Amino acid sequence: MIILAVAAVAVLYAGYELLIAGPSAKKAGKATAPVEEKAALAALTSDIMSNKATAADVYVAQRAEAEWSKNPFWDKASYRAFAQKEEMKGVKEGPKIVYSGYVETGAKKMAIINGWEYEAGQSLDVEGYLLKRVTPSRVLIINRTTGGETYVPIQE
Repeated sequence: MIILAVAAVAVLYAGYELLIAGPSAKKAGKATAPVEEKAALAALTSDIMSNKATAADVYVAQRAEAEWSKNPFWDKASYRAFAQKEEMKGVKEGPKIVYSGYVETGAKKMAIINGWEYEAGQSLDVEGYLLKRVTPSRVLIINRTTGGETYVPIQE
């Protein structure tokens, strides 16, 4: 009997909230909302106008928008490759050599270059080049005609 009485009171209160108190609160809230919005907008405008940009702020904004000459987030090997490319602009590039994989089986270390497997000491299919050293991150390739050495990083 007590449980039914509590349930009846809860149903009556819910009906009151939904049918009587709810719609009247919405009507009262609509009248005050534009005034509160105008006051908040005025406060925000005054805050923005009181904090004018200084010369230092303008300088920081200009530097942030400027083009970066080098990426500070690169690892050393990637940055060295980028720097070598920048230095070599205008110089004729050699053949395209892509180091795309590393295989190690026991004492044998093999590099996958341009789709072919090579061990250290083997000549490449590219005329005049020799694979000197193989590591998981890069290979050392020697140009037999000029004697130049080039490190080629792995490209996954």
